[in-house]
Amino acid sequence: MRPAIKIERVDNLPIILIWLIKMKVDVLIDSIWSPHGNWQGLSYGRLAVLFITYVIQSRTHNLSKMEKWVEDHSNVLEGFTGWKIRKKEATDDRLGILLENLGQDEESIYEMQQSLSKHQIQAFELPTKVARYDTTSFSIHHEPNKPGEATHELLRFGHSKDYRPDLLQFKQGLGTLDPVGVPIYTDTVSGETADDGLYIPAWKAMAEAIGHPDFLFVCDCKAANMETRATIQDGKGRYLFPVPLTGETPEWLQKQVLSQKALPIILAEIKDKDGKPKEYGQGFVVQVERSHQLADGTDVTWTEQGFVTQSKTHAYRKCQALQARLTRARKSLDSLKAKADEEVTSFQHRAKQILKRHNVTAFFTLSVTKTVSKKKRYLKPGRPAPNTPYEIEKVRKLQLNYQELDESIELAIHMAGWRLYVTNASSDEISLEQAMLHYREEWQVEHGMHRFKKGALPVIPLSIRLPDRIRGLMLLLFIALQALTLIEFVARRSLQKQDTAISGLIPGNPKRSLERPSAERLLAVFDPLHLVIDTTAKPILCFLNEHLTPLQERVLELLDLPVEIYHFHDTTLPP
Repeated sequence: MRPAIKIERVDNLPIILIWLIKMKVDVLIDSIWSPHGNWQGLSYGRLAVLFITYVIQSRTHNLSKMEKWVEDHSNVLEGFTGWKIRKKEATDDRLGILLENLGQDEESIYEMQQSLSKHQIQAFELPTKVARYDTTSFSIHHEPNKPGEATHELLRFGHSKDYRPDLLQFKQGLGTLDPVGVPIYTDTVSGETADDGLYIPAWKAMAEAIGHPDFLFVCDCKAANMETRATIQDGKGRYLFPVPLTGETPEWLQKQVLSQKALPIILAEIKDKDGKPKEYGQGFVVQVERSHQLADGTDVTWTEQGFVTQSKTHAYRKCQALQARLTRARKSLDSLKAKADEEVTSFQHRAKQILKRHNVTAFFTLSVTKTVSKKKRYLKPGRPAPNTPYEIEKVRKLQLNYQELDESIELAIHMAGWRLYVTNASSDEISLEQAMLHYREEWQVEHGMHRFKKGALPVIPLSIRLPDRIRGLMLLLFIALQALTLIEFVARRSLQKQDTAISGLIPGNPKRSLERPSAERLLAVFDPLHLVIDTTAKPILCFLNEHLTPLQERVLELLDLPVEIYHFHDTTLPP
């Protein structure tokens, strides 16, 4: 009998599956959610593992495409996990029910996050010295509710970080741990929610997951309100926030910079292979006494370190931008002409609007000169003769005069790039240099957001609309992000212990070595690997079409995974 051969893509499926099982995703989900009586087939936890694997490998969460994906990888999935996967196991209807049940109860979502994060911190021995939190918005191309319809629970109009205020949106918060941005907390809130009130719940949740509040909480300037700082101080935590340049802060900052007598500390970091430091800024430290009454009436007093710093790069960009705005404002003012019969106040108002539009109001003084002259107007057409009748008319002219305030411009250039950062940690715990290096690593949490925006785990386009399903989807994408960052953490830790790097991960540049490879590059090494299946043989024969390369074996070694996960044989694939 002619053998019936079937070929399935294997690629990185064994790695993703074993990683999610190692994270106990299925076990923890099943400990919290139980399917209703009519549910058949895989449990919620196991179906969630398949869905997360599908998302990571396919880079999409499109529910309707997963059924075909499961069918194309059925032998690999069943053989590796030992689960019985039915033909209609992953239809979009079943996945919708899964997401809806996972997203119904916010307390269950919180419990799941806590269980996952506590397990990962312990199982992977994650550092817990520095944690970060940030938010972003996801703009959705859904139609707004019609008049009379109930307002959507999540999708609302609000301040768009995508610069699309015309679109509905929801917000997502993300809390991560250094050094690779492993997420341990996330929250899904409606699109009009302000960020200010999200930092305290995030800090409390992350402190619970870590097991103690003794970590440095790093956020952006929206977290720097006194209520947040006092709450963390009262909870025996530590924070590092930039202070927004609003209210009295600019004046206070200017006073500190202009009155600084001692030489500022030069901020530098090791950049090149020769160990030469590269200067990136300067700064100095001031001590500030704080006091605040919390919302519950508790009075909190403490001492803050104020890090007054200037970034060279930021200062250069600010100066370039200021000069460009001044140039555009000059050109606009020079070309401004008065309209016929326009009043002085109206003309001057239009000039002020130009300054306001270019954000240079503080650097110019304006005045308008009104002159009236007399002019003959002949009453007959043609070339006038000495006796041609005429009349005298008054000609009114408005002249705009402006003067640049050189001292104000020089002061703005001098203050360019200066910012204030505050922390309640003592100088023995955090120095100026350490604080700046911590904040320069803020990209870690933003990198996780990038994976949600345009990276390996895209939220957009979002086809689902029900709020429970959106929350359920974001929970599973949070777990997927946790898996990717844990892969990065383990691989980078292995390279650091070996004091080496890995090459061959970059297509077209195989000799380039990486000390901090991304999970996407590590997983891409296994594309393509195929499983060849002879269904007529007894027992059924399964084998890879080729041997693993030394680079693939090297990646498995860095991830502390056995090569045997790719040794397919007989009808049973290794668990």
